[in-house]
Amino acid sequence: MKFYILLGLCLCLSLINTSIYAQTTMHSGVFLKNEMNGDDYLSGLGVETWLINNDSHIGIAVNSSIGKAEVTDTFHYQHSYLAWDFGIKFGYFSDVFVYAEVGFDIGELLLRDRDEDDYDSYKNDDELNFGELFGVIVLDDYYDDYDRSNDVDAYVGIGMGIKLDNILIEGYSRYRQIDGEYWKADNQAYTGLKLTLMF
Repeated sequence: MKFYILLGLCLCLSLINTSIYAQTTMHSGVFLKNEMNGDDYLSGLGVETWLINNDSHIGIAVNSSIGKAEVTDTFHYQHSYLAWDFGIKFGYFSDVFVYAEVGFDIGELLLRDRDEDDYDSYKNDDELNFGELFGVIVLDDYYDDYDRSNDVDAYVGIGMGIKLDNILIEGYSRYRQIDGEYWKADNQAYTGLKLTLMF
């Protein structure tokens, strides 16, 4: 996922650079979104800005949203957390629009306080018996695998929508990498709807 974020940022900078020399239009708005997979969902309120070339309608959109997430892990336990997404879209933006997007959880990036030393001392504490704490599940290997994969949550996606005056209605699909310090999401594919009011 780090590769997709880096690629997205490079494309964004490239498009911004070329748009400086072309006639562009900027539109901003607020939106409500909800994406789901079964009982899992991520919903939120956000802001978005479009930067579009007037001749080709090719452009970028930068957005950020904050909201609630409910995600089930591979042991079928549902985690609730605050999701603070930041994303960049690349596409064709007109009355009908299509795009590809990349994004990540900016809250996790800024506020992450994971400490490998604390984890190692906790995992190797002789007084703890993981079998007694967690029942029949032996978690040593699980912790080794999943702790290493606790990267900043990120996503890639595609979407399309229609623009009716100042109201935008869009549908999208995202592949999300979601995990915590000792858990990983059971579902990675999400579909969503978004309603935006542009100014």
